Amino acid sequence: MKKLLFLVLAACMIGGCSGTKAEKNDQGADTVKGAISGEAVDGGSKPVAGGVSGKGPVETDSENGKDAGPGETVQKDSESGSKPYLDTTKLQNTYGFADNTGRYILSYDNTENADLNKAIGKNGQVLSVKFVKKQAQGSQDNGRQTANNFHNVPGLLFEVEGGNAQPNETYYLASGEAFNVESLLKVKEVNAEGADDALKRNIEEAKSQKIEKIWKIADIEPEQAVYLVRFQKQGRQVTASLVLVQGDRIAAKDFTADYDPISTWRVDDGGEILPEMFSFLFAASSREGTVLAVAWSGAEGENDNIYKQQGTELVDLNLSSGRYMVP
Repeated sequence: MKKLLFLVLAACMIGGCSGTKAEKNDQGADTVKGAISGEAVDGGSKPVAGGVSGKGPVETDSENGKDAGPGETVQKDSESGSKPYLDTTKLQNTYGFADNTGRYILSYDNTENADLNKAIGKNGQVLSVKFVKKQAQGSQDNGRQTANNFHNVPGLLFEVEGGNAQPNETYYLASGEAFNVESLLKVKEVNAEGADDALKRNIEEAKSQKIEKIWKIADIEPEQAVYLVRFQKQGRQVTASLVLVQGDRIAAKDFTADYDPISTWRVDDGGEILPEMFSFLFAASSREGTVLAVAWSGAEGENDNIYKQQGTELVDLNLSSGRYMVP
């Protein structure tokens, strides 16, 4: 009897040990499968994508502000995690200007795209707008894109919601899906003549020209600035440049023209280019670099262009408009 009891106890002990080992092997396999598939194991929390960043499995698409879908790659800043960017391939020629009340904005170059719900104005002011109607040309139209002629200019009419536009100011209109407003950078316009010697040498070496005049015209956060530079004449030609400065790096947009004491760069500019001629609709971050929407006023009106930083250049994106505003 004692011998039989001993054999039974020994069998139980052996079975218990092998059962425990099998359980551990199964749990190990489940843990590996869960880590690959992202499934929770034994009721535990789901593995977190993103490693040490602590971000969850759903990231924000840095280009357009949407949640990243299957197979989409999320661009991330190595220090600060996800970073919002402006996708310049989605931008269109959709400029507008406000009426005298600031309640309405007319998209005058654009007569088809009514799917716009944002208006970005001077130094990055963002307004929500809604489409009202397509406005026909009025019988009293004098050809000016100004607030005083607002109701005669053909285009698409938008109403400002929850605020007011600045009367007669230019706005860039966009869809919130196409224009990531989180990519906008703070702009502070300034008018300060001169620059330190190191910056001037850097610009002169990069452009192989001597500076005649230089002004800082804007500070852009973080730690960027825009300068207007006029170089010395070379024969009949004279060049002026908008220069984006980031530490010791520069990117420039050059405007070269034949010097004329009456009209050099713009009609009736008196052969001068001055900082008060320039303002900014917005500055934004893109994957390639900073994007600048620049308004250049002259005697007959305003020219609007969008430039994108690419290496040492500010490249024109050919998204431009002109407002004829002469009285």
